[in-house]
Amino acid sequence: MLEKLKQLGLTSYEAQAYLSLLKLGDAEANEIAVDAAIPMGRIYNVLSSLEEKRLLRAQETRPKKYSGVEPSTAMERLSDLRKEELKQEASQIETLANDLISRLSDVKVNKPEKTFWTVAIGDESQELVRESIQGAKEEILFFLASKMTAERVKKEILANKYSGMMDSILETVKRGVEVRVILNNEVDMGVLEEYPAVKELMTHIGDGFECRLAAIPSTAFDIIDMETVLLKMVNPLNPEELFAVVNVRDGKFAGELRKKFFTLWETADCCDEMETTPRK
Repeated sequence: MLEKLKQLGLTSYEAQAYLSLLKLGDAEANEIAVDAAIPMGRIYNVLSSLEEKRLLRAQETRPKKYSGVEPSTAMERLSDLRKEELKQEASQIETLANDLISRLSDVKVNKPEKTFWTVAIGDESQELVRESIQGAKEEILFFLASKMTAERVKKEILANKYSGMMDSILETVKRGVEVRVILNNEVDMGVLEEYPAVKELMTHIGDGFECRLAAIPSTAFDIIDMETVLLKMVNPLNPEELFAVVNVRDGKFAGELRKKFFTLWETADCCDEMETTPRK
C-alpha cells in the first residue's frame, strides 16, 4: 500500500503518516510520529505537506490534533494533483524535445565515403520509412508506378495501416520539403479522397507536393535528400505484402536513381487530384 501511495506522489513519510491517521482516527503530532515511525524532527513538515495536499484536517487546539481525510476523497485529490504534475512534466518534456530537434537538426552530418546499408523487416520496415520521411530536409521522391505496389499502398491506407505515414508526409510538406510521387495510372485512387491526411495533402498540389501517373512494373523505391535510397522488397510468398525495406545511404547511387526518376517523371501524366480513371 505504501508503494502505491508513493506512486501517486507521496513521500515515504507522508504515506506512513496518512495511513497512521486513518488508523488512529485523530491524534496529536507526537502520537502520529510514534505510530508511523517518523522522527519528531520531521513530523511537522510531513503533516504540513499533507495539509497542503488537502489529505488531512487540523484542529486548532493546543496541542494541535489531526485527522485524515476520507480515503476516496483523499485519493481523488491526490490523483488530480499527480495528473497535473504529469501534465506539466509532459509539457516540459515536449518543449525540451522540440528544442533538441531544432538544435540537433543543425548538426552537420559528414557524408560517408563508403556505402552504408541496413535492412528492416516486417513492421520495422514501416518504421524505417516513416523515420526517413521525418528526417528529410530538402526532397523526397516516391516511386510507386507499378500496379502491384499502388494496389498494396491503396489497400493499406484503407485499412488505416498508413495513418502515421501519411501524417508524416503531410507534416514534411508543411515544413518545406519538396515531395514528388509517381503513382500507377491503372489504379483508381479516388476512394482515398476522403481520407483526412490524403485530402489535406492534395491541397498542397503545386505547393510543395506534386503527383504524376505512369505504368512501370518496377521495384518501388524512395529517394531522400539525394543521398539515401529506400528499396521496397515484396514478400515472395505474398506479392501484395511488403516484406522488407533496404536502406542504402550512397550519394552516387541515389544521384543515378534520381536521374532515372526524373526521366520517368518527364514522360508521366500530371495528376491534379487523387482520383484517376483506370486505363485499359
